[in-house]
Amino acid sequence: MDRRSEVPLEYHDGEVFPLEAATLWHGNIVSNLSDALAPHLKSMPCRKTMGVRVRPRNRKYIYPDLLVYCGQPKFLDGAETIENPTVVFEVLSPSTRNYDYGEKFILYRKLCSLREYVLVAQDQPLIEVYHFGEGGMWKLSSHSGLTAELPLESLGISLSLSEIYADVSFPDTSED
Repeated sequence: MDRRSEVPLEYHDGEVFPLEAATLWHGNIVSNLSDALAPHLKSMPCRKTMGVRVRPRNRKYIYPDLLVYCGQPKFLDGAETIENPTVVFEVLSPSTRNYDYGEKFILYRKLCSLREYVLVAQDQPLIEVYHFGEGGMWKLSSHSGLTAELPLESLGISLSLSEIYADVSFPDTSED
């Protein structure tokens, strides 16, 4: 059904959920992230991709906004579903924010290959990263402001928030 659908569909235990259309800012952020990663990944055995499903466990299929895998990709069914992302990026939307922080993160944690889960706000320059570390623990780091850097420990690189948020407008929160 997903292959024939006009919009991507996520599948959870027999239920199908259509993914919502993204905003311009959402699209700009994903594109900027992809562009910022590109020069770093050229010299690494890692690649980035968008629009590919991830299967964290049986009967669960989800679409990250962007992912990086290292080494050979492990596919479930041809080249449509990957099972070994190293870093997953989600750009937060008001309607999916709780899902991205909650159930979706729980699903991603089932992937043995996942080392970082990156949540990117689109209404302010703020990125939170969950890093998988020693003792099997996830630790959270927060990076805010356009002068901040986003360290991706699993890739050994840092990205500039000003580059990630280029051409993105934030809502005016000042009072009239």
